[in-house]
Amino acid sequence: MAHEEILAAVDAGRLMDCVRAVCTGERLSNEPEAQAFDVLHKSLEDAGCRVTRESLPGYVSTPEGASFEVGGEAYEVLTHPMTPSVEVLEAPLAYVPVDAVGETAPADVSGRIVLTDGLAMEPVVRALEDRGAAGVVFITGEEIHNMIVSRVWGSPTPETLHDYVGIPVASLSFGDGTRLRARLAEAGGTLPARLSTRVENRWTEIPVITAEIRGADEDFVMVTGHVDSWGLGALDNASGNACAVELARILAPLASDMRRSVRFVLWSGHSHGRYAGSTAWCDAHFEELERHCLLNVNADCLGGRGATVMTESPAMASTRGLARTALREAAGVTDWRGCRFSRSCDQSFWGAGVPSIFSQVSEQPPFEGAAADAFGKMFGSGRTGGFGAWWHTRTDTPDKLDPENLARDVRVFASVLAHALFDERLPVDAAAEVLELRDELKTWQEKAGDSLDLSEVLARLDLLAEALEATARSDDPKRFEKRSRRVLSEIIPLAYVEGSVYSHDEALRAPPVPMLRLIDELASLSEHERNAALVSLRRAVNRLKASTARALEAARA
Repeated sequence: MAHEEILAAVDAGRLMDCVRAVCTGERLSNEPEAQAFDVLHKSLEDAGCRVTRESLPGYVSTPEGASFEVGGEAYEVLTHPMTPSVEVLEAPLAYVPVDAVGETAPADVSGRIVLTDGLAMEPVVRALEDRGAAGVVFITGEEIHNMIVSRVWGSPTPETLHDYVGIPVASLSFGDGTRLRARLAEAGGTLPARLSTRVENRWTEIPVITAEIRGADEDFVMVTGHVDSWGLGALDNASGNACAVELARILAPLASDMRRSVRFVLWSGHSHGRYAGSTAWCDAHFEELERHCLLNVNADCLGGRGATVMTESPAMASTRGLARTALREAAGVTDWRGCRFSRSCDQSFWGAGVPSIFSQVSEQPPFEGAAADAFGKMFGSGRTGGFGAWWHTRTDTPDKLDPENLARDVRVFASVLAHALFDERLPVDAAAEVLELRDELKTWQEKAGDSLDLSEVLARLDLLAEALEATARSDDPKRFEKRSRRVLSEIIPLAYVEGSVYSHDEALRAPPVPMLRLIDELASLSEHERNAALVSLRRAVNRLKASTARALEAARA
């Protein structure tokens, strides 16, 4: 079957049927989630996959309820995962604009419940907790948005066990928040408030389904996504689950022609475990991922109603060419800009050096309103309106999907797999990843000046890019593919991972080559602090040298 036929086989009706079947209820380590996994297990088996099911230990957190009264008036609120329960917190309520949180004096918030703007975000809660706040209530969109308030990526370790916030957190709607702000202003800035929250934080077994279609080689491409959801979770993420099932249906009859295998990996623990499922699965299969996983294609929030912006989806330098090709072939997109992956999207595989492409491929146009304001605080205002006002709310129902948009987005994923599984040369460009790393290191070198010497690493990266370009012309395709994979297992962690490749960095924004982030602080440090920072940075340079040396050896082997 030609690439065009694979794309043409995507069926909007089948996709929507699967979405509705997966929407068994709110799926948070409960019976509706188990039912959804059963649906997906059977659907993937019926498609022709060999399906295995694992249960992996993970730490999850489920909001069980909350109440909020201000001056005797009750407001509807939601509480958030990874925050503490509080039976009754009685304290004065005061409003602090979210943009002013960092400059707020402790005396202005100490012992108070703070009302602020935007989606419930851990850095905001942390900043207020550090200033002595007793609790935080966020003003979100027209509907209240569920969020997880944690910087711990996946399940905690002894080192991160105490990194969770220690004060209760809740959110209310924009309308209620606006009225409450007016009441506070009329009352002179504070009112008596009463907040109660119930959150169940626990260890559990996280289900993971792996459905394989075996090609000619043990090396594999994986299509990944989460099954757990807020509300019915039609967009987020029954749409991505349906994408996996539909691609499996189309590809299974073509297994004998596939040069590489494909695995569809679906987990829980994304929404209420801060990526605990993908993290646990990576930990359980790290060596295999590092050696044999050629590409991670994450499918999340596809086919939204009104989702017409298709220029901003994430990709790595090594996968940008493939992203551009797939979007052009499947959706006619010729102006894709893309963006660098952030610490989100179940990107738990950077330590294993796995190249990644996509999560969503379509978003809403910019819009005005409460949800847009909330999204702007999280994603930064810009060229898209995120995933719609229903994202992470109880209104994320199947009617929020456009069947044609869903089929369009799935065709983009089908194009990625058509090339990744059937092309003689795997369309993953290791040299592009090397050159991007070199350019980022040049930027860091300019900032560091004479404080740090990256010249040896930069020279080695030039040699590495030249070696890859030379062997791309002389190697047979499979040998070059293996060579490139070994190179990327060294280069991607340098570009994306700050700590150990076997651990997982915090779920916070990070710059490119995050191990060098201290360079940005050198000018503001005392002499004592600066010398300590330089010790850390010199060790980072040693890591850069060691990894680029191994990568160069692999390229020349």
